Amino acid sequence: MHAFLINREQIIQYDELLKDINNSSFYNYALKSNNLYSFFLNFIIAIATENDIILLDSDLSTSELINSGLGENVNTEKRIKPLYFETIDELLAKIILSKSAITIFTSGTTGQPKKIIHSISTLTKAVRKSDSNIGQIWGFAYNPTHIAGLQVLFQAFSNQNTLVNIFNSSRREVYEAIEKYSITNISATPTFYRLLLPFEKEFLTLKRITFGGEKSDEKLHENIMKIFPNAKINNIYASTEAGSLLVSKGEFFKIPMEFKDKFKIENQELLICKSLLGQSEDLLLEDGYYKTGDLIEFVDETNIFFRFLSRKNELINVGGYKVNPSEVEQAILNMLEVQEVMVYGKPNSVLGNILCAEIKLMDGVSIDESKIRSYLSENIQDFKIPRRIKFVESFLLTRTGKLKRL
Repeated sequence: MHAFLINREQIIQYDELLKDINNSSFYNYALKSNNLYSFFLNFIIAIATENDIILLDSDLSTSELINSGLGENVNTEKRIKPLYFETIDELLAKIILSKSAITIFTSGTTGQPKKIIHSISTLTKAVRKSDSNIGQIWGFAYNPTHIAGLQVLFQAFSNQNTLVNIFNSSRREVYEAIEKYSITNISATPTFYRLLLPFEKEFLTLKRITFGGEKSDEKLHENIMKIFPNAKINNIYASTEAGSLLVSKGEFFKIPMEFKDKFKIENQELLICKSLLGQSEDLLLEDGYYKTGDLIEFVDETNIFFRFLSRKNELINVGGYKVNPSEVEQAILNMLEVQEVMVYGKPNSVLGNILCAEIKLMDGVSIDESKIRSYLSENIQDFKIPRRIKFVESFLLTRTGKLKRL
């Protein structure tokens, strides 16, 4: 039997997982744990025994738990009627039919976290089980309590693949894990992939790279392809509210004709039909559609080809102009010396906001503000050029591994 999870120095085989499940007589309805295996084990026990479960980030504060109404229920054991599974296949067959209600919280980057209740069917609608997926080794680069982490778990577990925990790992640790365990698949945010730059050597075991959670770009794809030349690259559009929705091989997405009535575009904003969403009292619907806050631009309106521009609430008012920070960030990222950048607005009594940029340079590189301003003046309009530029060594990340925007 091969490994289910490699969690730093901890290696758990599939037969060990099965044994731990069969020996369990309780589970936690709301587990708060920083041990990845403990989280996975508790989650699998819950859905295998058809119990409801709430997924909590391990670093939630006491006040956050109280505000969510879960304070006294956290880490409280609940007795279950033990089940016995002879094989992982038998366990999987039980899980896929489970009626468990799985509660997930949105990341809260755009306000108060929303509580979304999913079923196994909504969480596994993008899972592909086939002989071609046997033997894959997944670099686990997402927070396990959020939608993207769960989708990787189900994809790997359904094919009895190995998961290697690389979430919140350093660049060196990620490369060491890829080399040591011959990782074949990684799904992660663009922020994670930028951590791996600049190119130093090729890693040939990677067969599939998936971008999700943030807007990515062709330059990043090209740089990642240099590092992983044998990999195929996909972009995925997913949300906590709806799970996995759209997949593309580049920056352009297409809504399949059979789902055409499940999406709307209003004032450049993407709207999703209620039927694709998880259950929630926190979602505001208009005529049965949910406003995602994601702004798009049509490339081919007739065939519904489009690309994502930014989040609606991230647009910055500068002297009456609406500035898309993603556009400015992309212009700065096109400079070879830049590894990561974050553009944000700072209140100003005259202009409404002034643009600011925090920039992390590639290792061993040194440039000054004047070079950046000179480059930007040739590529974007003057009002989009940041007034303030600050060079930083690192960025704060959200619990889901995205840039934490100011």
